[in-house]
Amino acid sequence: MPNYLLEIGTEELPADHVPEAQERLKNLISDALTQASVPFESVETMGTPRRLACIVRGLAALQSTVKKKVKGPPVKSSFDASGNALPPAKGFAQKNGLTVEQLSREEIGGVEYLVADLVIEGKPSSNVLKEVVPHAITQLSGERLMRWGDSELKFSRPIRWIVSILDKDELPIQLDTIKSGRDSFGNRVLAPEKLRIDSPDAYVDSLRKAKVLVHPGERRSLIESQVAQAASKLSGKPRQLKGALLDEVSNILEWPHAVVGEFSSDYLELPDTLIETIMVHHQRYFPVERADGTSTHALLPYFITVANNDRNEAQAQIKQGNERVIKARLADGKFFFFDDQKMKLLDRKEALDQLTFQEGLGSYLKKTERLCMAARHLSAALMLEPKYSLCIERTLMLCKLDLVCNLVRELPELQGYVGAWYAAREGELVEVVEGIANHYAPRSQDDPIPPDMVGRFAAVIDKLDSLVGLFALGRRPSGSSDPYALRRQAFGLIDILIEGLGEYRINVSELMALLMDQIKPSLANKRGFDPAKALTDLSEFLLQRIRTKLAERGIKREVIEAVCSSGRVLSDIPDAIARCECLEKLLESDPSMRLVRAGVRVGKILNEDSPSEFDIKLFENDAEKALYKALHEEVEAKFPENKLGHVLTAADYALIVESIDSLSAPIDKFFEDVMVEDPNREKRNNRHALLNRVYAYFAAIGDFRCLKPLLP
Repeated sequence: MPNYLLEIGTEELPADHVPEAQERLKNLISDALTQASVPFESVETMGTPRRLACIVRGLAALQSTVKKKVKGPPVKSSFDASGNALPPAKGFAQKNGLTVEQLSREEIGGVEYLVADLVIEGKPSSNVLKEVVPHAITQLSGERLMRWGDSELKFSRPIRWIVSILDKDELPIQLDTIKSGRDSFGNRVLAPEKLRIDSPDAYVDSLRKAKVLVHPGERRSLIESQVAQAASKLSGKPRQLKGALLDEVSNILEWPHAVVGEFSSDYLELPDTLIETIMVHHQRYFPVERADGTSTHALLPYFITVANNDRNEAQAQIKQGNERVIKARLADGKFFFFDDQKMKLLDRKEALDQLTFQEGLGSYLKKTERLCMAARHLSAALMLEPKYSLCIERTLMLCKLDLVCNLVRELPELQGYVGAWYAAREGELVEVVEGIANHYAPRSQDDPIPPDMVGRFAAVIDKLDSLVGLFALGRRPSGSSDPYALRRQAFGLIDILIEGLGEYRINVSELMALLMDQIKPSLANKRGFDPAKALTDLSEFLLQRIRTKLAERGIKREVIEAVCSSGRVLSDIPDAIARCECLEKLLESDPSMRLVRAGVRVGKILNEDSPSEFDIKLFENDAEKALYKALHEEVEAKFPENKLGHVLTAADYALIVESIDSLSAPIDKFFEDVMVEDPNREKRNNRHALLNRVYAYFAAIGDFRCLKPLLP
């Protein structure tokens, strides 16, 4: 079976676009061939900054033959009384390439129809590829498409060549004015000449000979190995060798070669994070630290860059050029670091008042005031010890002041860290210093939550203020668009609340409402401003993250919905987790699902208008009386109903389950013997009220109706 190669040669693609485009190309080609009924064994995609490639292996020579039936007009309207074909029958037959005599008849829904039994012979796969491949290429859209020259074609970067080969033969395709062939190009510096590709099987090796590693995984592994070896020779180990930097570097070059550079050890007096940020975010260098990691300042005066050139004669020039760049950047960083400290942080409040947080939400100074107010409210609500409450407020008072420092203007990635360094030099408490440094965490998907308690509280308040403010402005993320990184902030907020502050019953809903009250005056005249809707939307936004977080813990989807549907999740997240765990244990310990089934039956028959007060004198059926007796003696005696409105613990929920377990049999008997929807309104309401009182204990844990799909 033949193999097919497609290579799209381009100007340098953005590093983050390469893996995304590979995945899209694979899906587009796979889906197109599947829809066209062309069998194949596998689709493999590869990519470098200058090319996206796809190899389809085990491609069938022909489309599969397709047999299908096409329904036509009713028989009664297709022939006259003499049996002669009328226009509907003739037209239907002609449309499908048949004669009227070749049509069959089939009864569908009690009506007899004409049916065309069609056999569609498959076209050669080469013809199908000519149709689907150009369309797939045009669907590889990026965030910022380009046009070039006189072409109407749009792509992430200008397309310079296309290779299209089916086994050993060219398969000609054309995009606008670009015609495919079998000529590719090797490494732009080391092998810039045209490169003839003989077949898909020879593709990878042909490019390797031309100094191109077309497999991203191979480049990544090679970079990892080379950088680790280079650091080892320096008696050190590399930082950032796992994660985003390695991914980015592997997608900005085609023939990796690690080069070691060095800088003056005088710069090691700067914080490690400052040096590392300059190296990583601005130069894509791998920092080198001491192998033993025994020192607070663990960095060594070296860096490792990865070049796209392995020629021996070029290494000295590559090294010198990168050393000149890092020296200039470190010199700038050092100047700003010491120059900023000529002014104390709190002396920058006036400048902070001139820095806009968001149009409509005032300055960063206004935001700081909201944060401090929220900190005082939260400390009082949780009755935090002074060692926490005072440090949290002090942290939030200082945490945004570094935004008006020159070092942060030069290196925005360091916001938070810069404030912490300056606060430490001004003698602030270590808890405040750590809180300032960590209040932005988690800064990325790979970043952990703040390790310190003050930082966790500060991060929660800061992230929640940003979310409330931006939702009030109507800036909710839509689709893949999230310019304010609100998803990341919401994920970080919930992660901290669940993983870092799980012992604190933080009322997120109350805190959101408090922050919205502070924002309202500045947005009162804004057209379309609806604070209630903004809070509702934000609540659902956060609940979605909580659902995801609970699912990651292995909690069943139905259990999560039962707890979330019952409300009060955002007012007490630890309580919601306790209820989830309670329901999970119930499902494990109730193999017959008898209690769950009882809760589902009661919940389904009730509605929002069901009364809650009943008269025991109106009970006339033994099953009614038995259910009331079990409720009163087995449940309410152990756990009074008025206690349901208070803060409950995991032990309380376990006691509730133990108590209501005695109601399973009386509930079943009640539904067998009692007509709940009695024609007599008084009796009907009384029975609903009894069930309502019963269900209050189930609902204290969750909405049992959501557990119905789990019933056997």
